[in-house]
Amino acid sequence: MRNALLWTAVYAGCASSLIMFATAGGATYIREGMAWTAREAQTAAVFFVQSITVSQIQNDYQNVQAPKSDKSKKKSTKSRYISDGEIRVLIVPGHQPEDGGTAFDGVYERDIVVDIAGALAELLAQDSHYEVMVARGKDTWNPVLQAYFDTRAADIKAFEQSQELLMESYLASGSILPQADHVYHNSASPSARLQLYGINKWASENTYDITLHLHLNDYARRRTGRVGTYDGFTIYVPERQYSNAEASIAIAEAIAARLNAYHATSTLPQEDAGVVEDQELIAIGTNNTADGAALLIEYGYIYEPQFQEPSVLPVAVADYAYATYLGLQDFFNNSIVPTFGSVSFPYDWSAVDAQKGESGPGIYALQAMLHRLGYYPPAGESFSECPVSGKSGLCTRRAIEAYQNAHGLETTGALGPKTREALERELTTP
Repeated sequence: MRNALLWTAVYAGCASSLIMFATAGGATYIREGMAWTAREAQTAAVFFVQSITVSQIQNDYQNVQAPKSDKSKKKSTKSRYISDGEIRVLIVPGHQPEDGGTAFDGVYERDIVVDIAGALAELLAQDSHYEVMVARGKDTWNPVLQAYFDTRAADIKAFEQSQELLMESYLASGSILPQADHVYHNSASPSARLQLYGINKWASENTYDITLHLHLNDYARRRTGRVGTYDGFTIYVPERQYSNAEASIAIAEAIAARLNAYHATSTLPQEDAGVVEDQELIAIGTNNTADGAALLIEYGYIYEPQFQEPSVLPVAVADYAYATYLGLQDFFNNSIVPTFGSVSFPYDWSAVDAQKGESGPGIYALQAMLHRLGYYPPAGESFSECPVSGKSGLCTRRAIEAYQNAHGLETTGALGPKTREALERELTTP
């Protein structure tokens, strides 16, 4: 039905152009107009046909038989996401090596997301269903992509312009409806635009099934040196009229569910849905420039404690990567069990007291563990007020008190020998 409506809209828009051709000069113009209409209708059909579907990519995953060492079955020729090998995943750490992205108190988004990408790639490499490529490191782009940017710059720019013109024509004809309300995004620099459109074009040409863009968030405010108001994750996906939207949204929802198990959804208005559709982000295929599923994950705000505390950051990086991995496995109906959903615990809490102001991986693990047991955040609070951050405060104290009270322990709000012993007994197989 939806495709039929789109075809109707396309022909309606093109028919109006035929009237102009006829008015301009008779049969010759009408013949030319009819040819133009056919070309435009055919182009629009390609524009709207789903380039990848949920059932298609899930079936591809289930049908992978060959081990990674068997390159004879590697994807070579396929008709638009009919796979004969591994699920290809491109992980793109946001922004550029040594440039771009947000920063706060000496901590740089562009570096943290490289670490998350590396951890995620290692997890995916354990599953022979995946073939994984990471787009860049902290200093350089992947040589394959750098060569593509260097040698195909003119083609990339032509691709960008042609897709933009197509989008403008479909918006003008009503074939595609503009997004009424969307989150404001910063404009990309010319070099970043070239690279982002280049990644879309290269990934489509090389039949990548999933592209994951990894980011940390921030927002414009008067005093950028101070901790901001908003927190939490969000995942941007192509707006539902785009050809790669269905699979992108489904994958994003699976990953969001795993992230939401230990982290807040963004509190920024319009991002608070968790999974947010967008027509304008280049990374996820603005102007229908991406064939495969494409997601842009904002794991949290750069000023949040788990990104700012050096001793906590490595475990937070590992945890975000693990949640993303679990979400992908859930989407492919190959869930990892048993699992706590966090790599931060089990943990040796012998040196952790959880006094106010104490921070470190032990506190992060304690908060995550107490959450799993149902005590953190404490009653009446949310992850937004009481994040799994690795920093102890009133939220942690109240959660420990609730746990101690429920287990008949002395209510101190801090970790003592008996509370540690009780927690250790909880750490059985999930």
